[in-house]
Amino acid sequence: MERYQIQPQFMKPQGLQEEVVVKKSFSVEGIAMGIGLGVLAVLLAPVVKRQIRPAGEAIASGIGALAQGARKWYEVTKEEVEDLFAEAQFERMKRSLDQEIEEPVQPPRM
Repeated sequence: MERYQIQPQFMKPQGLQEEVVVKKSFSVEGIAMGIGLGVLAVLLAPVVKRQIRPAGEAIASGIGALAQGARKWYEVTKEEVEDLFAEAQFERMKRSLDQEIEEPVQPPRM
């Protein structure tokens, strides 16, 4: 076992230093457990894949529906804004024409 002294970034009072113990060893039990987990992962992969695929398809379908809804909302909003600008432009043109009609016509001077 190796022992390391950790020096903190900030000052601690003397005598309060932390000690970390690092254990470096390979045991037969650890190797066997690693191999067992690997085999278990290989055996369970097809089962997990069958379970995850429908969920993935449902998520993709939901995202597609959400995107379609967002596009529709965008189109409706865009149309409403365009209508609003067209109405404002019409009102401005109408006021301008009304002002021209109301201005008194000056007879030509001779």
